[in-house]
Amino acid sequence: MSGTKLYLGIEVSDTSMKVALVDPSEKMVLKTAVLPTECNPIYDIFLFENTLQQWIDENHIENIVATSVTMPATMSIIRKVYVPPEAATSKEQYLTWYLELFTNAEVGAYIVDSKTLSGDDTLGYNELVMAVRKEWVDALRKGFRSRVLSPKSMEVDVLSLLNVMDVGEKIKDAVCVVKADFSGVTLMWMRRDELLALRCVSTLSMVGKTEDTAYPILANEIVEQMKLAETENSVRNVTDVRLCGEMASNEHFVNLLTEKLSDYNVSLMTSLSQLPSDESVNPGDMICCVGAVGAALNLVEGV
Repeated sequence: MSGTKLYLGIEVSDTSMKVALVDPSEKMVLKTAVLPTECNPIYDIFLFENTLQQWIDENHIENIVATSVTMPATMSIIRKVYVPPEAATSKEQYLTWYLELFTNAEVGAYIVDSKTLSGDDTLGYNELVMAVRKEWVDALRKGFRSRVLSPKSMEVDVLSLLNVMDVGEKIKDAVCVVKADFSGVTLMWMRRDELLALRCVSTLSMVGKTEDTAYPILANEIVEQMKLAETENSVRNVTDVRLCGEMASNEHFVNLLTEKLSDYNVSLMTSLSQLPSDESVNPGDMICCVGAVGAALNLVEGV
């Protein structure tokens, strides 16, 4: 890998770090891995950095240009918000007011950011507003000893998945991405550069249950949210479903969900059509690390 400029994406979760190494010049995912941790690494930056450095050393990785971190939507406050024309010149204040009004969060404890999805000053704007705890952002900004590993950006996995589908798949028609992690399930309906709808499913119903009991319950809840999106979010005739995340590597769960979504075309995100994986990449790791791939793409010029 010597001489090649590489980008490292990291997704944090409750008991692991998912990492992806991307070579933009070759348009390839070089490595992915799920690194077990004793706790969510964002709570312990020393553990975060040491675990990451060990993996880099073991794989003899050099020339990392930038590192980017993403976190699950379940660790943030995220909403799709319409900003009316009369508030177009003060979007930031409007979005902060919105968060204060519609959540019980102490806004001062969060870093608030937004991404414009569509609109203009005349029609108003559709904004994706995200709020992440300030203490986590500060820890990532100041806690790393290595300048190379210190993250250059931090985002929510919704943006990472938009990156993946835009760059790695170059989608045109609408798709539904289901990211099924043990901490929660995120469902996104999107087409190129456009987020159509966003829904989440809690995994609390799985607590204390066996897989045989828990997975059918969760699959039913996912299907219910997909049906609600059709009626409440006007997302209709979207039959292309892409499945990724921790539970997407479990054959039992995948078969259950696919059976319940018999009217849909369900496929596993074990590879990306426009961003192929090196032959050494394990498809089981890749399907868990799709968010990390999107994080890596975040800092690539032209993405």
